[in-house]
Amino acid sequence: MKLKLLPLFALTAVFAALPAFAGFSSYGIPDSSEIRGEIVSSWLEAPAALIRGKNAETYDDGAGHSFQVRLDGLSDSDPSYKIIVAPKSVIPVRHIGGGASERKGEDIVYTEGTAGTWVLYRDKRTDKASKIRIYFNADPGVYLELRNGENKTYADMVLYDCYMVRSVPLGVRFKKLYTMSFDEIQALTRKSLPWASVKVVPGQYHPVLQMAAVIRSCLPRIVYAHDAAYNEAGKLYSLQLNEPYDLVEAAVRANPSLENVRRTDPTLETVFCADPSLEAARRAIESDSGLVLSSAGFVKWVADGIVEPATGSYTNLGNMVAPTVNYSSLGKRGVISQTWNLSLTLDCCRNLAVDALNARSTKRSYRYKMGASDVTGVDVTVEPFVSDIVDDGELRSVGYIKDTGYSVIELKSLLYVLAVTESQYIYFAAIKSGSKAGDSVFNNCAVLMPFFDDDGKFGCTVFEQGKEYSLDAFIELHPDSYIHLNRVKSSDFFSPMYK
Repeated sequence: MKLKLLPLFALTAVFAALPAFAGFSSYGIPDSSEIRGEIVSSWLEAPAALIRGKNAETYDDGAGHSFQVRLDGLSDSDPSYKIIVAPKSVIPVRHIGGGASERKGEDIVYTEGTAGTWVLYRDKRTDKASKIRIYFNADPGVYLELRNGENKTYADMVLYDCYMVRSVPLGVRFKKLYTMSFDEIQALTRKSLPWASVKVVPGQYHPVLQMAAVIRSCLPRIVYAHDAAYNEAGKLYSLQLNEPYDLVEAAVRANPSLENVRRTDPTLETVFCADPSLEAARRAIESDSGLVLSSAGFVKWVADGIVEPATGSYTNLGNMVAPTVNYSSLGKRGVISQTWNLSLTLDCCRNLAVDALNARSTKRSYRYKMGASDVTGVDVTVEPFVSDIVDDGELRSVGYIKDTGYSVIELKSLLYVLAVTESQYIYFAAIKSGSKAGDSVFNNCAVLMPFFDDDGKFGCTVFEQGKEYSLDAFIELHPDSYIHLNRVKSSDFFSPMYK
């Protein structure tokens, strides 16, 4: 009998259907499914009375990966205890002395939250298994939870303090998950869970990191001053008046109480004594040896560093403040807007983002049209979350609000998703201060630069008013605020004005 050989494409299909190499999932993280198969009766299903006194146990999967199995949480106030299956991590130990760092060895740890960690939660009162948590990224704030319902198994995907999905039925018995590999769970949920929004691919963020390094190097020469910006000719101008910058006039507009001081002292020295922060700006202006910028002026300076190398010119100051929000003349905000500019920094961020878009567009020239739907694509309007976790409770996600943006409580989670799905983009962020979206104003702005490092760890550099902040510090500075984001492609040719 003559044997028939399978064609190459058929062999490829056969091997593609096989599970990933033992010990590693196709996602690139250690997989403990084989280990869990060995400990079902001794750990995962054993009564708490039998495992209470157990010491941690270490298992080898035969592929060079070891996992520690241990019990945690019996003495805590939490209603559940945990059986943790954590992969080995090696941490270099260094001795630092005399200005030098010398490697002295390494520590081996099995940390909960490391990518590849698998955790079973069981109720202390009934001993019933309640959920499984799987950590699959470098950030422990990103995880998959599989819950044991009455008659169904449900999946939740959590990104920091936001649910990306909640209570998605899995269609498998909960105990079957005890020995399922991560690849099998992904295959089961490939259409029902947003894996594409959390799959981190390091090594794509060089332009973002390079821009951040250039901005950081310029910070010592930047001085904050209200309403200051450099116009299209590189001259220091008033952002709102579009005329040569007058430091004292701008200070009085920012702080009307200084008007009485100005009236009594024609030399203006008393004004500077009343507000010492003005002195640094005056020295920079008089010596022409530093950059004097407001928060919006700073964002323009960053935009100019992208636009000028591509076009040979800086962005236009008048175009930058063109209104982008159409307030009803009959509403309260419409009446107020006739006296005060309620959306100044939002207008600036939108228009500057469009300028940056036009600088790299060869097919057409875009303009942000007031009151119309955004055809430029610079507004970030995605809504990746279904609810927020607040004080151990759950609130439905408000998502994007037109001409307002996002609640600051979703900002970190949102930037994580954007860093995954829009690598190499930075964001001009208009800040709307005040706890109520309808009663607050855009009076500040910043530049947000999310990225993943080579280990897949999320980070975001924030620059606001000429200073650098961590993302957590920025969020803490603006509680109860709304943040509107406009996307801007980062550039390897970033070259901002330098004085």
